[in-house]
Amino acid sequence: MKILQTKPGSQAGSVLLVSLIITAVLGLTLASYLIMTQQQNQSVMRSQTWNSAIVMSEAGVEDALAMLNKFNSNFEKLTNWSSSSSIYNDNWAAIGANTYYVRRYINDSYYDVYITNVNNKPVINSLGFTPWHYNGGTAPQQTYAAVGGVSQQASVSPMTSRSVNVGTRIDPLVNVAMAALEQIDFNGNNVQTDSFDSSNPLYNDNGGYPAAYPNRQRDQGDVVTDLAIINSLNVGNAKIKGSAKTGPNGTLGIGPNGSVGDKAWVEGGNKGVQPGHFADDMNVLFPPVQLPSTSWSPLPTSGSGVVRTDIVINGSTITTNTATYNFYINGDGDYYVGTLDKPLHVKGHARLLITTKLALNGANDRIMIAPTNSSLRIYMQGATAAIGGKGIINASGNANNFYFFGLPNNSKLTFGGNASFTGVIYAPSAEFALGGGGSDDIDFIGASVTKTVKMNGHYKFHFDEALRNNGMGRGYIPTSWKEM
Repeated sequence: MKILQTKPGSQAGSVLLVSLIITAVLGLTLASYLIMTQQQNQSVMRSQTWNSAIVMSEAGVEDALAMLNKFNSNFEKLTNWSSSSSIYNDNWAAIGANTYYVRRYINDSYYDVYITNVNNKPVINSLGFTPWHYNGGTAPQQTYAAVGGVSQQASVSPMTSRSVNVGTRIDPLVNVAMAALEQIDFNGNNVQTDSFDSSNPLYNDNGGYPAAYPNRQRDQGDVVTDLAIINSLNVGNAKIKGSAKTGPNGTLGIGPNGSVGDKAWVEGGNKGVQPGHFADDMNVLFPPVQLPSTSWSPLPTSGSGVVRTDIVINGSTITTNTATYNFYINGDGDYYVGTLDKPLHVKGHARLLITTKLALNGANDRIMIAPTNSSLRIYMQGATAAIGGKGIINASGNANNFYFFGLPNNSKLTFGGNASFTGVIYAPSAEFALGGGGSDDIDFIGASVTKTVKMNGHYKFHFDEALRNNGMGRGYIPTSWKEM
């Protein structure tokens, strides 16, 4: 038998070779792992830097929205955010036609924000910049923008930027014919709602409600409530040309002759609710009225009364008459009175604070607002307001020329008699009671927001859609959002 033997040197060489191979594999594995870890770390840093930049951009958007809404507690001043004093006080700068700019630093990051105001629909462009701190790799691609005439230059440290573009608009103070926080009860006869648009000649009569032109009448006469109980909104036998809404799980009560739907549905004699014209998703905040900060002067009186010739424009119809007034305003200004219980004539743009009571109860009691270059905004501080007699005669026929603002203490508002009304009621703490109603088509033109509504008459409500775009609202809200 022949026995083969391996030399010890060959065995040692084989072991060394295997060890070298294993070491190489382990080294390669370790190197790959370290490279992968480095790349992962770089990727994480890039992601964090990228995300930090968008956070800075969003902070700039918040800054811009705060700027736009700095007067949202004062409905009349909402659009004053762009005044020179407002811009200066918040360290913004006007850099071009309707364009405003600010830069703010947060540690070693910052944002540049531009607001471009076009037709009172501001557009926000916010660019957030954050530094790249990782030295083991390149920073994300840098993007520097030239917006509004101001160019951004790269700083010493590499900077990464992200931008957000946001469109906004005013959230209108009134957006429907009638709104309430609690129950609405149309417990009357021949109650109707519809709409028109005083700013569009196709849907008005010389700016007024097109009573003589049915084809110009529209169906945006929505009625809504935040209440979420059974019969939150009792339509009864009313004809609602528009939609009805309640709060979540609220229900709609409707009589055998009630109708809710578009113009064709209601005018076609259909009963009940047209599909798609009722929803229980109403959840809107109606902020309380705040008294403007101003110097109020005593309301001028005319002693035993003065006789004035009044001109009233109703669509294409013009009427004149003479009447006696115990109070008068002649010119622009802010006035106050304890109790207003006698006729008032207004010529000019005025605001009136009523501290105790509004009581127009006599047959000839009225508030007359001249037809040209005149408007009135009442701030009702007292608990009760009663509008009867000849009511509020807004001679221009434009609802935007009369506003009734009920402050939080104003808990009751009543309408009586057969007078027509043209204007806006915003009294979210007041129980609104209506009785009577006129015999023509011009009962109520404008819009109302109150705590409750109780109707015991025959009223025809005509919502003026132009009120959505008059600049008075609850604040600016985003309409679009684009990240880049």
